[in-house]
Amino acid sequence: MGQLMIEQVGVFIQGFLTLFIVFDPIGNIPLFHAFTSSLETKRKGKIINDSVKVAFMILVGFALGGSIILDLFRISIDDFKVAGGVLLFIMSIEGLLGKEEGRWMEREDVAIVPLATPLMAGPGSIYTVMYLMQPPNGPFVAFFAITANALLQWVLLRSSNRIMKILGKTGSTIVSRIMAFVLSAIAISMIRSGLVGI
Repeated sequence: MGQLMIEQVGVFIQGFLTLFIVFDPIGNIPLFHAFTSSLETKRKGKIINDSVKVAFMILVGFALGGSIILDLFRISIDDFKVAGGVLLFIMSIEGLLGKEEGRWMEREDVAIVPLATPLMAGPGSIYTVMYLMQPPNGPFVAFFAITANALLQWVLLRSSNRIMKILGKTGSTIVSRIMAFVLSAIAISMIRSGLVGI
């Protein structure tokens, strides 16, 4: 009985870690800062709540009916990767040129795009939750992984100001530019992976 329980707990932990790697709640902190650095605390809080909530809903939606949705529109995960990669690349260029405040920071839907998707609930996360729905994992493991990662992301983003305050204004600006460059590399990787898959 004890061995069986240990194995079951292990399955849940493995499911959490599998999604954790692609959801990347830690790596999203500096990216979140790059897109919200000019906003006041109250508005940042709303964006955090909205982005995590939307990402959670997207992942739950694809966990429940991902294959149906993809078949309905005749699209694949690889198509998602290319589309998401192109979007992130455009935004990363704006970040590198210092234009993110002008175009993206004044938009309320920055919580939806790019934070909720494709950064949190991106092609990798969508594919992972669809995979976790299948045996030997199943719905309970998939929903645990989604909920635990979403909660962890919310807590980390709530603490992002403290992390960035340590860096100071200059340090934060440098991190924002570096993250924009990293974002461009992530975008190219997504596009390349999608094209190879297609």
